[in-house]
Amino acid sequence: MSGEFTNSLIRFFYPIMKKRLLLLVLVVCVATMASAAEKIQLTLEKARQIALEQNPTLAIARANIAAAAAVVQQVEATYYPSVDVTGSMTRLRDYPTARPERDFDNTTQYRTGLSIGWLVFDGGARHFRMSTAEIAEETAISECDDARRQLLQQVANAFYLVLQAQNSMEIALQDAEFNRQLESDAKKRQELGTSKLSEVLNFQYQVGSAEVNFIQAQRTWRNACVALGQLLVIQQPAIWECIELVPPETDFAEKGDIGELETLLEYAKAHRPDLINARNAVRSAEAGLALTKTEWWPQISAFYDFYFQRNHQAHFNRHHDRGISFGVQATWNLFSGFTTEANIEAAKARLVAAERTLASVELEVDARVREAYIIVDGARRQLVMQNELLEIATRIRDLVKEEYDGGTATITRLNEVQTDLTNTALARSNAYVQVLLNLEVLNAATAMNLIPPSAE
Repeated sequence: MSGEFTNSLIRFFYPIMKKRLLLLVLVVCVATMASAAEKIQLTLEKARQIALEQNPTLAIARANIAAAAAVVQQVEATYYPSVDVTGSMTRLRDYPTARPERDFDNTTQYRTGLSIGWLVFDGGARHFRMSTAEIAEETAISECDDARRQLLQQVANAFYLVLQAQNSMEIALQDAEFNRQLESDAKKRQELGTSKLSEVLNFQYQVGSAEVNFIQAQRTWRNACVALGQLLVIQQPAIWECIELVPPETDFAEKGDIGELETLLEYAKAHRPDLINARNAVRSAEAGLALTKTEWWPQISAFYDFYFQRNHQAHFNRHHDRGISFGVQATWNLFSGFTTEANIEAAKARLVAAERTLASVELEVDARVREAYIIVDGARRQLVMQNELLEIATRIRDLVKEEYDGGTATITRLNEVQTDLTNTALARSNAYVQVLLNLEVLNAATAMNLIPPSAE
């Protein structure tokens, strides 16, 4: 009886459940398709913004800035007096020599009070420690800027490599579509008896070759997307399905003003973070040498103690148990085995090393800016020529296509000009991306990529 009742319920609810299940499946499919269709539209500036917000390298650099600022506060605290509240309970067991063994005078001593100490003079050591700490904070800021400079260049490089791979995919698709149309026309002519099977197979081969090129470009594109996603901290198993890159304007690649070389050199000398760090290293070494020389001077401190002290009980009398002591204390080391002299020599050596490092970094920055400037100029001239060659190759292909359709050009000639057009299109795409990459190298070499777009 219960089994028949259960079967009746199933027969009653099954159509309803089936409809709801189908509706649920439909909703899931639509949601999946919608989520797949919603891609992140990435311009280069948006990609840079995401990287600056999420990349862990900059988070580490910002933490280092906070740590350096805390060290400055620590050194600054040494300029102020130190105030301590003290309290103690001491058990004294006095054993006089005139008494038998184990016969002690036991006394408990209670003490509480307030102590103030203030370092009045230390030969200027605090001043130079403060200078060193402030320079360290400036260096941490410059290191963060340098990390930003390099990250922005890496993001731009990855962005443009994705675009380059996308262009290669598009060129391969165009090549395949052109030969696929020729294959279709050849099949129609073969059916009419005016074309040979070899022509059909030839175009089939050209289509297959183009599709192979597409697969290779697609693999490169996906790897470039993964590299870009790593910089943007976008962890997706198929990130190429989640992002869509918006190409930059083409005019700047060919005609954008990059300024005069001398102006760029002056800007780089004033703004390159690694060059600023090298200068800070010299300043820090100078402050370290001055700090070491303060070991020749005495240290003078002032102190003040206000306390209550009583034996046997902690109930103090504010008149009888009160004590006050104050004064000035001076410490001056007269001989330490020539330790100070050795420290000074070591500080001088560190200063020389910092100065030589600064000179080396200045030469390197100058060379990088000059090289990048020359490369950009050459890459732009190459791009202009590649544009002209692409126009010529396209015109030649179209003319030979017309001659082939009219029977005055061979299929071999048509294959040659189509291959030339494909190779020229790839070369033009590579030249275009190379100009953009070289411009980013120049901007990073001068540190101009640290300027917000609105301020440029």
